[in-house]
Amino acid sequence: MSQQHSPDSGYDHHNSNASTSLLVGGAGSGSGTPSSKYESSSSYFPPMSDYSVGGGGNKRSRFGAGVYPPASPIKRWRWWNYLAALILLFAVVEAFVLLIGSTLLYTMPDQIQIDSRDFRKVEYQGLALDPTASYKKQIQVYHVTKEFGPASMGGLGMVVTALAAAQQRSRTQKVNVVMPYYSMLDKISGIGIKLDTSLPLEIKDNHGRTQNMVFTVHKFKFAVPQKPSDFAVDKRVITPVTVWLIGPGDTYPFDRAFQSKNLQDIYSSPSGLPGEWKDLYFAKAVATFIQHQNKNDDISLFATSVTRKIDVVHAHGATNALVLHYLQQSIDKGAMGEEPPALIYTLHDYLDELQYGNDIVSVQKFMDRRVHSEDDEEDMFLQMDGISPYCHGHRLFPSAMGIDLADAVTFVSKSMAKDIVEGRLDFYLKELVLGSILNQAEKNMFIGITNGVDFGQLNPWTMPALRQHGLSFPANNLVGQEEQEALALENANASAAQEDEAVPPIAAVSPHLTIRSAKEAAKHFLYTKGLLTEQDLTRPLVLFVGRFQFNKGLEFFSTASTAVKENGGHLIIMGQPNNYPLRSVTNLQRLFKGTVTVISDAKTQDDWGVYWRAAADFLFVPSLTESFGLIAAEGLLFGSTIISSGVGGLSEFLVDRPNPADKRQQLEQAEADKE
Repeated sequence: MSQQHSPDSGYDHHNSNASTSLLVGGAGSGSGTPSSKYESSSSYFPPMSDYSVGGGGNKRSRFGAGVYPPASPIKRWRWWNYLAALILLFAVVEAFVLLIGSTLLYTMPDQIQIDSRDFRKVEYQGLALDPTASYKKQIQVYHVTKEFGPASMGGLGMVVTALAAAQQRSRTQKVNVVMPYYSMLDKISGIGIKLDTSLPLEIKDNHGRTQNMVFTVHKFKFAVPQKPSDFAVDKRVITPVTVWLIGPGDTYPFDRAFQSKNLQDIYSSPSGLPGEWKDLYFAKAVATFIQHQNKNDDISLFATSVTRKIDVVHAHGATNALVLHYLQQSIDKGAMGEEPPALIYTLHDYLDELQYGNDIVSVQKFMDRRVHSEDDEEDMFLQMDGISPYCHGHRLFPSAMGIDLADAVTFVSKSMAKDIVEGRLDFYLKELVLGSILNQAEKNMFIGITNGVDFGQLNPWTMPALRQHGLSFPANNLVGQEEQEALALENANASAAQEDEAVPPIAAVSPHLTIRSAKEAAKHFLYTKGLLTEQDLTRPLVLFVGRFQFNKGLEFFSTASTAVKENGGHLIIMGQPNNYPLRSVTNLQRLFKGTVTVISDAKTQDDWGVYWRAAADFLFVPSLTESFGLIAAEGLLFGSTIISSGVGGLSEFLVDRPNPADKRQQLEQAEADKE
């Protein structure tokens, strides 16, 4: 029989007394040395500390010999255990709060201190026109803009489109436009976008190493609106404007640049691509493209004089000011030829553009490496040469840079340009740009040119959307006659070529005798579409058009809504969300039910905006600042009375109704008469 024993069998061979003696006395106890039997079996016992001793009658004993099983490993907590746990929890929470706080503090923009200054006054001289000037060849002009033609979201696009069309109609200039290739342009039928070229571009990665990428350039032709008077003197054909589209890069995240679902989305930036990276990428890509276009490879080796291929580069707005910086670097290196193009910069807005800036770290990512020094700090200093004067805190404010680098600077209002340089206009952050403006004004190179209105896109006499419903305005001896004659000619040509005579062309002549009757018809049309009530047909219709932002005077909307309600009118608020709380605007519709209607979605505005303009009796423009006030000018075009603050450029074309009881008006009129 086997002599090996398991621990359990060892317990079975011990009597109660022996076990007690072993457990209590152990080796060397008063009971003497244990026998060999105990020695051989003692190895089967667990450590002494794991057991307790008691009487054989203890009910807790599993073995009936006073040996108890191990105590439970879960001990009962005392007050000091809870205190220690509480302290530990508090420490963890404090560490978490510290981590989050330091992260937020790190990501918050640094405070920027700009010292207030007193500036000298300069007499405004204005533009010296020479009607006898002639040109040996067409002037090649390249406009750099974020909006143009079918991609016009606001005033910038309308103004640049009108300017380019007017220049092209003059036939003395050959106009090109450079803009981003917004993906929404692919949805426009008949635009005819074609690939032109691919160009290399260098930037820096996150580790400061040179990163090479390739971007594409596409193009399409923009037909200039024409009318009979364009050919009264000059019979030459008016050629279309060439529009160059800077496409995305082939490297992440720049391969996502300019993605846009619709027109209202063109200024947004997709996930992974910061907005200022997109702006900086566009600026550097444009400069690369213009340098490519300026290479006059077809000039004969035997030519006696150098001919410029590009005569003028015209950058619009602060977001494109860095284009002039990159071009000036190329000019300094001699890369733009012996006669580089003239650089023009237009300040379209004296408030928003001044606040536009880029983080210096982002700007450095798009800087060209000028030297290959082992000292990175020295190399970075050389790269920032020419930029540091425009840096405040950790941001670059490029508007002043564009003003300084330009050969001439234009502003969108003649009267405001005069007020700026002669010290009558005070504006926010003027310290950033006023010194540069005055330097240009002393050279007679700061010129105010009042914006015009583009009749080609927004015209109540000719718009097909109005004509097809019989809502176009009647022509008179001031406006509309020439446009409707051109439409009649178009219809005659269309009828001659039309196979199906059962489908008549859209009427060229308005069925209305007066603009008032046309506006009443527009109201009735909106009523038939369920957008107005029967009551609205006989009450005043007040319209606001614009972005929902603070400087547009939205703080006055509650007061205006009350006034409209008291006078039995209907206020239509139509615009795009911006920095003003959208809920504050939409709440007005709830608070003034039946009096206020808010239209903030893009599709509704695109579908019905022109009909609201045609129907409006009043246009509400309560702006706190306006460089020009294009919306007000368009309101006049649509026959609406303007209710306005009259600030900024608005005062250049809006005239107060005479009011003998208004002392302020009488004083202003007296001062104007003296001038």
